[in-house]
Amino acid sequence: MQKIDTILFDLDGTLVDSNELIIKSFYETMKIYMPERDFSRAELIEMIGPPLKETFLIATNNPNTIEEMIDYYRKIYVDLEFDYIDIYPNTIKMLKAFSEKGFNLGIVTTKFKESAIPSIEHYGLDKYITSYCFLDDITEHKPHPEPIYYALKAFKNHKKVMMVGDNTGDIEAGFNADCLTCGLEWSIKRDLIKELNPDFWIEDYLELIDIIENYNKEE
Repeated sequence: MQKIDTILFDLDGTLVDSNELIIKSFYETMKIYMPERDFSRAELIEMIGPPLKETFLIATNNPNTIEEMIDYYRKIYVDLEFDYIDIYPNTIKMLKAFSEKGFNLGIVTTKFKESAIPSIEHYGLDKYITSYCFLDDITEHKPHPEPIYYALKAFKNHKKVMMVGDNTGDIEAGFNADCLTCGLEWSIKRDLIKELNPDFWIEDYLELIDIIENYNKEE
C-alpha cells in the first residue's frame, strides 16, 4: 500500500473558523428576502456547506433574485469578515510541518475564488498551500469527486490522498474520489460526519501530524 503524500483541506470550518460569520450572513440575507419566516439557528447551520446558488433555492427559483441574494450575502460577509473569523489552533504549525516534509497541500472549497482568497491570504495559508479548487473552477461541487480531481491536477506526483473536512460533503467527496478521509471534532456538523465513519478523526491539528506519520510508518 502507498504512503500518504497529499492532503486536501476544506476551507471554512476546517482551516478557518468562519461558522458564526456564515450563520450571521445567512440570517441577515434571509431577514431581507424571506421576512415572513423566522429561521432557527439549527436551520441556518443546515445551510452551511452547499454553494449559495443551491441554498437560496429555498427562497425562490428566480435566478435574478438568487444572484441578488448572493450579492447581499457576500456584502454582509465581507463587511464583517475579520471581526468574526479566526484560524483554528495549530493550523499554521501543522501546514508548515507538512510543507517542510514535502507533502502536497491543497484547498478544495465551495466558495468562489474572489470570496475565498481574502481569508487564505490574511492568515498566510498561501505560504503552504500549492493547489486550489474554487467553485468557479468546476462544474460539479462536493460531494462529487470532480473538485478533488481538479485540485490533484496541480501536483506532478501524488500517491495516497487524504481529504480533511468539517462537512458531510467533504467526507463524501473523499469517499467518491477514493481518498482517505479525516473528520474534525470541532465541526458544527460533528454528529452527521461521525455517522459517515471517516477513516480518521482529530481534535487538534497536531494529531494529524502524528496520524499520518504513523500511517506511513506502517505502510
